[in-house]
Amino acid sequence: MRTVITILFALLVVGTRAQGVPRDRQGTPIATGAAPPAVPADTSGIRSEHGWFLSPHGTLRVLVLFAEVVYDKEPERDPQPEGADHWPKGHLPVWKDEVFDPQPLAVPRAMVTRYYHDISLGRFTVLGDHVDRLLRLRQSEYGSLRGANDLSRAAVAEANKLGALRTAHRLSVADFDLWKDARTAGAAKEAGPDSPHSYDHVMLIVRNSGLTHGQGSTDPGSSGPLFGYESDTQSRFGGMNALPFEILKHEFNHLLLGGNNFHSGGGNASQFQSHFIPLQGGHSMMGGASCALLTCCGWDRDRLGWRADGAPYRINARTVDGRWADGDLDPAAGDTGVFVLRDFVTTGDALRLHLPGLPDSIDQQWLWLENHLGTARNGSPTDRFHWEADSRCITPMEPGLFALVQVAHEQRSGPDTYKGHADYLRPLPATGLFDLRLRGDTLPSDCPFPGGRSMPFFADAPEANPLSGSHELELPVYDRDGDGRIDRREHYIPGTRIADGRTQAQAVFFGRPEHAFRMCGDRVIGLATNPGSANQMTLVSAGGRSVYKGRAPDARMVVLNGLRVELLAQAADGAATVRVSNDDNVVDRDVRWCADSIVLPPLHGRGGTGLTVERGARLLLDRSGTPTRVDRPEEAFGRTWYSGPTRFTVMPGAALLVRSGAALELVHGTELHVLPGATLRMEDGSSMRTDRSSRIVLHANAVLDLPAEMLRRLEERKALERR
Repeated sequence: MRTVITILFALLVVGTRAQGVPRDRQGTPIATGAAPPAVPADTSGIRSEHGWFLSPHGTLRVLVLFAEVVYDKEPERDPQPEGADHWPKGHLPVWKDEVFDPQPLAVPRAMVTRYYHDISLGRFTVLGDHVDRLLRLRQSEYGSLRGANDLSRAAVAEANKLGALRTAHRLSVADFDLWKDARTAGAAKEAGPDSPHSYDHVMLIVRNSGLTHGQGSTDPGSSGPLFGYESDTQSRFGGMNALPFEILKHEFNHLLLGGNNFHSGGGNASQFQSHFIPLQGGHSMMGGASCALLTCCGWDRDRLGWRADGAPYRINARTVDGRWADGDLDPAAGDTGVFVLRDFVTTGDALRLHLPGLPDSIDQQWLWLENHLGTARNGSPTDRFHWEADSRCITPMEPGLFALVQVAHEQRSGPDTYKGHADYLRPLPATGLFDLRLRGDTLPSDCPFPGGRSMPFFADAPEANPLSGSHELELPVYDRDGDGRIDRREHYIPGTRIADGRTQAQAVFFGRPEHAFRMCGDRVIGLATNPGSANQMTLVSAGGRSVYKGRAPDARMVVLNGLRVELLAQAADGAATVRVSNDDNVVDRDVRWCADSIVLPPLHGRGGTGLTVERGARLLLDRSGTPTRVDRPEEAFGRTWYSGPTRFTVMPGAALLVRSGAALELVHGTELHVLPGATLRMEDGSSMRTDRSSRIVLHANAVLDLPAEMLRRLEERKALERR
């Protein structure tokens, strides 16, 4: 028997808990972010595109075992004693042939086979077949069967009673041994059979176990000889309610991508060290029941080397005249222009923009853009909102650009390939970020599950917080137990959105059409928009404790930039035309900026030199009502804060210009620091307001150009400090 690491994940469904950690051969938990113990000292051949323990290229065939537990010792523990229509007691499930296609088809029919065909752009074919008998696992013979590994061992032992392998489509052991066992995680995988044969992957699905539904685990190992042969990798899942697609693909994707520190896109759990304080939703291959879209994202494809035929670049887009264009952009270095993104799922087109300004010691960030047309347009069954097909209350996805931010996880070769922290992808919905507030009650709701409750929340314009707020595709946190520390278990699921007095939508966490950037809605990401173009604040934490104590590599500052992304057109065939520029230095609307530290570097663009607040606009610098730290709460201004007062720093060579008819406002302890060589200029006819807790700090030879009366009032109120 060979067992290296177990990756266990109890799929997050509303009100349930996810759990599981990787363990070594002795069963000792491995620290999140640690390299798997199978990786030897020589890691020169490690590459992410090789896959962790399975190759994400070529063809692989899975052997499936279906089983049920016979609770002849503890009948009260049977979670489904009478079976269900989709899986009658004592029989194979109705959907037994809908999991994998046994042989390749031009257009796959089975759900999992089609999923991998679509997300890999045809580069990875996952086939499968099942043993044609239901395995009945009796407690009187195999014990309590409480553990996942106990179920696997019992199923192998019970299957061996059949004498020989017989599958529904009469395949042989050789048909399930297409790859040699990969003993080194991330190393190149060799096609061909093992000697003796070894199944590439054995998958157990149980009707009525303690795994119930949406729970399972996977590992690179074996539960003993099955019809005389071991397995290279294995998994086991509960299938009590339906074909367990979400947990199945999540766990199988571990074997391609990495350990629990690769949880993302709605597949993470509270206990894992993660880049963001709230658990993230959105979409990725590691998504689970908390994902919004069921398909993959651009980061997944880049990580595994999945590109379209003839694609010449690592990340690919098109020019307006149809030529290939490099989609991996650094706008601050001049990578700007107009690009065309065809359907992401079927062509692989995407843009990735490096977010400038973060020091090298800080985890770097990138903005991804993908044009999703949806199932109705591209025919891909999983390019849709998760519960769209199962619930009439979920509005179907509409074509548009979906945006997400990548944090770190850029190492694709060498010994650090499988290190890092979870939730390295943060969706950026077009609906924006806010200091979200619960109304305090719940509403009966059957969306997306019958008999549920929805939590109404406020997302009001005055509470917009594009730099440090929360959004609808994550699980916002608050100090629910009042212990002075925030654990991401203390979250709520955004349910019914109330914006500026109007109830707008329900079940928003599971995806809404307005989360995409569309011509009929929000279509710009820039300096003054919500969401904006600046980097995200990060804080690697777990259990209510930060790992790096607010130091590098966490991004504890927000660096403003001139990046602007504008959706120019959506063609009849679904293609999106996008302009990327780096000259956005204008605040042309009311904005509220909050973050522990906001940095204004020298900017140049359509507003001239510096950051310009235009006539009719207001720049409000405020304190974030959304937690930016997990401890050290502070009582001030009649409330409890899990954030620091905003410090806005105008860097040397930078300028902040407030035009006539525009306003600058500082509240809740904000400090505006003008460093040596920087400029703050207020034109005649502009206005400035600072509350008694806020001030402007002028350093050395910084330039302060204010109307005389404005300067007098600041000095009179002691709101101006010179250093």
